[in-house]
Amino acid sequence: MTGLLAQTNAYIRDAERQSKDLKARQDQVRRPVQLIDQLLQELEELNLKGFKRVPMAYEPRLEEILRLVGPVRSLADDLANIKVKVGISKLMDALFAVEEALFTERHGPAVDVDVPSYDNTLYSAA
Repeated sequence: MTGLLAQTNAYIRDAERQSKDLKARQDQVRRPVQLIDQLLQELEELNLKGFKRVPMAYEPRLEEILRLVGPVRSLADDLANIKVKVGISKLMDALFAVEEALFTERHGPAVDVDVPSYDNTLYSAA
């Protein structure tokens, strides 16, 4: 009996550890996504006002995003465009790409909605 109780306790501790690890990874993604969303909104407003380049005042927040995201090899080109004095649309594209990568990391790859989830070659006898 004691063996089963110890095994059950080990399973519970392992599940708790996995849950904590998952929450920590999700929290790690949540902060840069919040920063990116806020920045995208402000950049859109600048774009609508006719600004062409990202002002120097955005440099600290861009550096924070880069620090939080870390080096992601698949996003090297996009991360290179996360800087000031670059075109607003170029920065926005790079931020959207980084955000998509973060969502993929957090939730897994997106489901392709163009692929039917059923076999449409079957016909009803009725």
